[in-house]
Amino acid sequence: MSGKATVKSVLSADMVVLSGRPRPGSLPATRTLGLNYIQAPKLGNKDRPDEPFAFAARNFLRKLLVGKEVMFRVDYTVPNSGREYGAIFLNQENVAHTLVREGWADVREIRTSDAENVDVEALYSYKAEAQAAKRGIWADNESGLRKAHYNLEGDAEEFLQKYKGQQLTAIIENIRDGSTVRVCLTLPNGEYQYITLMISGIRAPIIRQGIANTEDLVEPFAEEAKHFVETRLLQREVRVILEMVGQSGNNFFGSILHPAGNIAEALVSTGLAKVADWSITHVTGGPTALREAERKAQAQKIRLWQDHVAKAKGQDHEFDSTVVRVMTGDTIIVRGIKGQERKVRLSNIKAPTRLAQQRGVEIASYDYEAKEFLRKRLIGKNVHITIDYVKPPSDQFPEPTECATVKVGEINVGEQLVLKGLADVIKSRDDRSQYYDQLLVAEAKAKEEGKGKHSAKEPPKYKWSDASENAAKAKQFLPFFQRGGRTSAIVEYVANGSRFKLIIPKENCKMTFVLGGLRCPRVARNAGEKSEPFGAEALDFISRRCQQREVEIEAESLDKTGGFIGTMWLNKTENVAAQLLEEGLATIHNYSADQSKYSNQLYAAERAAKEDRKNMWANIDPNAVAEEEVDTTKPIKKEYLDVVVSEIVSGGHFYVQIINQNIQGLEKMMSELGIHHKQSSKAPENWKPRVNEIVSAKFTEDGEWYRAKVIRNVAESKSVEVIYVDYGNSETIPLSRVCPLPSQFSSLPQQAQEAVLSFVKVPELKDDYGVEASNRFRDMVSGRQLVGVVEQREHNVMHLTLYDPAISEDPDRSLNAELVRDGLATINNKTRYARHPGNQNLVSKLQESMALAKRERLNLFEYGDITADDDDSRY
Repeated sequence: MSGKATVKSVLSADMVVLSGRPRPGSLPATRTLGLNYIQAPKLGNKDRPDEPFAFAARNFLRKLLVGKEVMFRVDYTVPNSGREYGAIFLNQENVAHTLVREGWADVREIRTSDAENVDVEALYSYKAEAQAAKRGIWADNESGLRKAHYNLEGDAEEFLQKYKGQQLTAIIENIRDGSTVRVCLTLPNGEYQYITLMISGIRAPIIRQGIANTEDLVEPFAEEAKHFVETRLLQREVRVILEMVGQSGNNFFGSILHPAGNIAEALVSTGLAKVADWSITHVTGGPTALREAERKAQAQKIRLWQDHVAKAKGQDHEFDSTVVRVMTGDTIIVRGIKGQERKVRLSNIKAPTRLAQQRGVEIASYDYEAKEFLRKRLIGKNVHITIDYVKPPSDQFPEPTECATVKVGEINVGEQLVLKGLADVIKSRDDRSQYYDQLLVAEAKAKEEGKGKHSAKEPPKYKWSDASENAAKAKQFLPFFQRGGRTSAIVEYVANGSRFKLIIPKENCKMTFVLGGLRCPRVARNAGEKSEPFGAEALDFISRRCQQREVEIEAESLDKTGGFIGTMWLNKTENVAAQLLEEGLATIHNYSADQSKYSNQLYAAERAAKEDRKNMWANIDPNAVAEEEVDTTKPIKKEYLDVVVSEIVSGGHFYVQIINQNIQGLEKMMSELGIHHKQSSKAPENWKPRVNEIVSAKFTEDGEWYRAKVIRNVAESKSVEVIYVDYGNSETIPLSRVCPLPSQFSSLPQQAQEAVLSFVKVPELKDDYGVEASNRFRDMVSGRQLVGVVEQREHNVMHLTLYDPAISEDPDRSLNAELVRDGLATINNKTRYARHPGNQNLVSKLQESMALAKRERLNLFEYGDITADDDDSRY
């Protein structure tokens, strides 16, 4: 019998396995054929060692024949065993002759009856040639021995750590199924180690046959997958990268590298294997290629995916939103462009849970850290959300839950959370994030590095002391918060527009905090109550700006229930109370506002809301109110002052010094203060300036000492923000440049007085033409003594009309009008006292100046009349 076949494998240098041609719908037949008339050394196993040169001889024939098409002839079959013996021809050359000539086989005794079918003379001639040259088995016996380990000696984890990540040369000795093979590793020390290797990242259908006390199992496409791997890898030389130890501890997971391609990707892309989540995180090079191969097979619906149905995506499964609240370490609330809110849970993420105790709150595991991680990275941020799946209602979640991937820029927040060890990955076959593999990789890395909850350390525990538990306890805390100036806090909850629950992380305490100086409409606490007008709007306004944000507070007093009353700052400079008033969502509480050092800001904010008729002022005419407040029948008593401008905040906001006898006293005091600090310029040990304290401060620009008021302490940089009370300028300086002010320098009244220009609106520095207005005002006032007419005083702020006698003696030509004439200011037609008959001439001159600026399209009027909506006709 003779024919053609492909060499499937080589058992030894004189025994091969042949594979026939595949037939449609069935796998090719195989036969084992021994080479006749020769004898080669036999490979060993776990029970006996190799014969000398057995591995080298087998390797020679393996490299020569495996995967190649040969001619074969069967000479005879052994009756008892059924084993066939014959000849194999490669390129018309008898392989047995090649083996003998190269010294990898000996010639068996040839019977006389067989001599006529065998070229006996050639075989013996090749043998003699090999012996003379000491080739192969005829070399010194010691060189033909190898040290092979058929079972792992020692711990599998130790073996893995020793060789993990290295590319080890290996031969695939056996294929159990499409994703499980038996390999012979060549170790760096020259020894050989046999292991069972499961290909990382995939699972092929199982073949389980012939195992005692176990039912046979052949899953669909299992034999096809096995044949697929056999034809490509069996007895091929490859590179193996060990990546993890299997659960049983007796086998390994790893990747197989072959010049022809990646067998794992090939199996998955042809639908003969699926991605295995439990090992894909360890795949060298990452899981992307395998997932892409699986998506390709799913799209084609081939083999294992022939019944696959792709999940439909909703119309709004991808959108941008702003994060307004972090509920837990894995759940957030987002608000869309149209203001609608949606609760979103991070896909496949499970954050630690919270445990409550009788007194205080103890947070077990890493609940607080997980929530804080999300809060710091997400609150107020614009994020891109992709809904991956929707969880149906359950006992834990009574409503359907949208699970999504949340990204800030290109950063997957869920992945970062897992990478920090602050959450687990929920394993699932169906409901998955589009970045499921990256989550698994992040979790494996966090475990390997012992991050967060995977650390051997005890989980952190937090107990918050409630400073507002009662009035007595709050009273104990108040002096501490007052001494420290501004205190950093986190807004945990917004009860209404002016009432908050705060966390003070540095002090491990919570408090109730109330904005001082205003009254905010109340919000209904339950469905049966009704909110006061604009109460809900105020709550929404503040929640969007402050909920879970980092703020700074200045505590000034207490309410009856233990709530702290004071000022709250957002982004260090934004007065939250002033923002509420400016939006017309709160009203001034005169008594408490007058007690606040920020009363000017509060009154100015409410005045702006009234002028713009915002919210609760929408139906109130501010001029009608002004008429009630001002008696127009009485003549105006104007106050005339000689002044110099000492500091410019903006084109219409500045500080002045009044020219009187105190100015001479100021010069004398400054001289004495300088002498004093030449003798001593160090503050007493452990002295810390308090907010609102008048101190002596060394000005950065000229290095001289001046009187200053502490506005706030900046603890992180060991500095303070001060305003120089005799000049009006402010700066932040190190504590080393601040000293207590000796009592002899405190008797002189503070010389800098805050002022604004009367009857005009000048752009702030941040607004268009704000810088130009400030520069123009500086040119008009710098180094000049002016006459200031006090039109009114409002909470320590003077409203001035300024004149420069050196420029003009015209009593109607004010600097206020000059700014308007240059197109750098407009008329404030809703200012208090503006309708008084005594001011009509002044206002008329301002109108004439603005009309000229409009006609010439100067600065603010470059593109037209920006005051078209104002009602100027009443003047």
